[in-house]
Amino acid sequence: MLSKFNQKLTNLVIFLALLGLSISNLYPLFYMFMNSIKSRTDYYVNPFSVWNLKLTWDNYLTMISQFKIFNLFKNSFLISFFSIILLLCFGIVASYAFAKLNFKGKNIIYLLVISTMFIPVQATIIPLYVFFSRIHLVNTFWSVVFIYVGMFIPEVILLMTSGFRGIPDELIEAAKLDGAGYFDVLRYVIVPMGRPAIILCIIFYFIVTWNDLFTPMILLQSMDKRTVMVALAALLSRYSGDPTFQFAGLVLASIPAILVYAFFQHYIIKGISLGATK
Repeated sequence: MLSKFNQKLTNLVIFLALLGLSISNLYPLFYMFMNSIKSRTDYYVNPFSVWNLKLTWDNYLTMISQFKIFNLFKNSFLISFFSIILLLCFGIVASYAFAKLNFKGKNIIYLLVISTMFIPVQATIIPLYVFFSRIHLVNTFWSVVFIYVGMFIPEVILLMTSGFRGIPDELIEAAKLDGAGYFDVLRYVIVPMGRPAIILCIIFYFIVTWNDLFTPMILLQSMDKRTVMVALAALLSRYSGDPTFQFAGLVLASIPAILVYAFFQHYIIKGISLGATK
């Protein structure tokens, strides 16, 4: 009887802790959304009130019609999409080699690759800018994409290598005995079994590249090529006296990252379940 009571008490404490954590994370989104559909007068009267207010969607309509936020979404999405594609292509191949293949100097090369994680992009942005200007890539999406790939590939290799090491060697050997080549092993064994690590990289690095301000602000000079975060930074300084308009922009900018996480979290759980049963 006492053990059941302790178990129920433990579950209650865990539930309350998770509930508090959820509220603390969701409240900023709720606060931004409620203030984004207020008038500026109502916001200054009481920014925390949600009752007896005249709610309006004018801020969102202005963001869409005048601020052209969907064009900014397109720019940010293209950069994030191609960055993730290249990160996955290079990361899966390299991580498989580090996790499952034996070759001379593997540990030293792995440590050298991982050590580049500690080099901040601020320390390399000037030589990179000069380099991209000489090959005429400044003010193009590819300059930002290449920097993201170089900056995040060590982290991707670290995450994927750790995940791929848990794949049983017997599955790889069985695939090779069935005639599977190098890329067949990657396609039919490594990618399905390493899905949790791959999906985690997709979620994390989409959010990171989507929210990044520093790199596109330096390399993208044209107004029509600005990312959504660069444009919002200008918005926050230009419309400092209209916080409700700013909140509308922040809410819209957060939606793609939330949707990516909401869509792919199912695949994380599914991938973990598959790995546990195979």
